[in-house]
Amino acid sequence: MERLIVDARGTERIIRPFSPYVPEVPEGQKIVFPDKKQYAIDWRKNLTQLSEIYKTIKEAEIVQEEGIYRVPFSNPEIPYAVGFVFSDAHIGSYSSDHDLVRDLLETVLATPNGFLVDAGDTFDNGIWGGLSHEGIMPAYMQAFTIEDIIREFGEKYAACVIGNHPEWMFQASGVKPEYMFARQMKGVVFAGMGLLHLEVGEQKYDWALAHSFWGKSKKNIFNVCVNLRQQEYPDADVFTVGHEHIWGHMKEMVDGRERLYIRPGTAKTSDRYARIHGIAKRGQSMGIAVVFGAKERSFGAYSIEEAVKLQFLRKEIAGLSGIYRTTTEKPLL
Repeated sequence: MERLIVDARGTERIIRPFSPYVPEVPEGQKIVFPDKKQYAIDWRKNLTQLSEIYKTIKEAEIVQEEGIYRVPFSNPEIPYAVGFVFSDAHIGSYSSDHDLVRDLLETVLATPNGFLVDAGDTFDNGIWGGLSHEGIMPAYMQAFTIEDIIREFGEKYAACVIGNHPEWMFQASGVKPEYMFARQMKGVVFAGMGLLHLEVGEQKYDWALAHSFWGKSKKNIFNVCVNLRQQEYPDADVFTVGHEHIWGHMKEMVDGRERLYIRPGTAKTSDRYARIHGIAKRGQSMGIAVVFGAKERSFGAYSIEEAVKLQFLRKEIAGLSGIYRTTTEKPLL
């Protein structure tokens, strides 16, 4: 026991230190079995041990709330980078367009200064209801397929959000999906949502990513992006929300700054569930890329075709500029 002076008159009060003092367990709380050992429940001890276990689990997590990604420049002479938005691929479902998925991934690999940002539901993992009959590849093989994509992409896979479909793996078996496919990922893994701090050459941008968010509206498909900005990431530049298989992008000025909203679409373009439940006739094909300036601050959304053409045009111009500089240099004396 210790004494603490609590006022100017010198009044003392007895205090009990939090640790290591543990009071005796009252007799009424002791559980006694005939001819067996006696066990006493101590709630302080239990909560302390639970706190230690929580710390152990947190230290083993690979998901983050925020993360930094430095864009690798394969062609440093081009002062721009292209972020390809990949979302709701639902790999493994017969209702997904796997040709679209393959072509988009090949395009990212072939594009100078290109990188991939994944907004979730990368594999289908349809383990309940009618979705269990859509899978044409076992869920574990779907996860291993994503793992191999991540392996080949290496530093080009900037970020991945865990969506509701992969999360069913955790709900059904206790296995967190990121431990199945993202253990070796060099980019950032977000559980549901997160903030990606992009470093593009000399410039920095903040990209808020969420697989889903509240405030869904078919009359204003960007309402969820606005809510994500207002409620979670007020200082971000780009806001992407997947899940609804809707395609679109727009900019607005907020507090004197440009903000970019993106609904990335899907590869699940033949979706019986969506038709039956009156969500939409079909999913809208993903195909949005964001071009970021590396020397001067600029960012804007384009269709993938436009962004790729623009990047290769810049590569050609950079090559011609290099030839011009070489031919106009004075010979050494």
